[in-house]
Amino acid sequence: MKKLLIALLLIFSAFVSMLILMRALMVLSPEWANSTNGLLFMQGVQTIVLFGVTALVGVWLTERENPFNQMSLNRRLSFKQALISFFFAVAALPLIAMLAEWNKGMEFPSFLASVEEMMRQMEESAKVLTERFLNTSSVGMMFINLFVMAFLPAMCEEMLFRGWLQRVLVARVNYHVAIWVVAFVFSAIHFQFYGFVPRMLIGAALGYLFCYTGSLWAPIIAHFTNNAMAVITAFLSYNGYTSIDFDLIGTGDTWYLSVASVAVCLALIGVIKRKLIEL
Repeated sequence: MKKLLIALLLIFSAFVSMLILMRALMVLSPEWANSTNGLLFMQGVQTIVLFGVTALVGVWLTERENPFNQMSLNRRLSFKQALISFFFAVAALPLIAMLAEWNKGMEFPSFLASVEEMMRQMEESAKVLTERFLNTSSVGMMFINLFVMAFLPAMCEEMLFRGWLQRVLVARVNYHVAIWVVAFVFSAIHFQFYGFVPRMLIGAALGYLFCYTGSLWAPIIAHFTNNAMAVITAFLSYNGYTSIDFDLIGTGDTWYLSVASVAVCLALIGVIKRKLIEL
């Protein structure tokens, strides 16, 4: 319980610190802070502080040992495991798209209409900001996006959620419960209700990859692949290299791809699963 309280306190402290920092930047340099580069910089710093630094400090405070070892970053993946982690993220795309489409169609009860409207406005604001980052014709900017929007979240978020929080819970409850509780928190902390279900499923899948390989590099690879595909496909679409809407693969007339996606993902998890390592 003490470790969980420390985790909550650190996450809250990091969140408040980031709010103060962003507010300070808005006051000191409002023009730069509202520019695309400024917003992208703040997003990168937010990811590092809120997830990465919190995880490192949390592990050190609760374990008093090398965070690198405690998070299983020192455990190497075999080439086969790394490859499966990559293809798992690719294979999951149609299923994620189908769940995202279903999640977007969810409606609140009439007495929560104001809450629903607020959430939809938040979703739209997040979408506009993301498109502002991704819609670029510069290859160099695309690589910066890959670093800020794919690599940093994959590394830092996995350190916090799977590397630390999941390990803390696994020591107290059944590992299935731990994985799904952390997946719920992982999705909730993004504050995007209309993407909650697919993000929670992604979180659970990443949790099982970590559990069955014993290495944090497995979920990091899968997480990075998922985010990187979004960055790259957005770049290709924006610049007219493809007319395929990747967000709709697995929905509508291509529903069968989401069914195939489930089968392939389960098969890959089955292949990568081995004797459960004590986390």
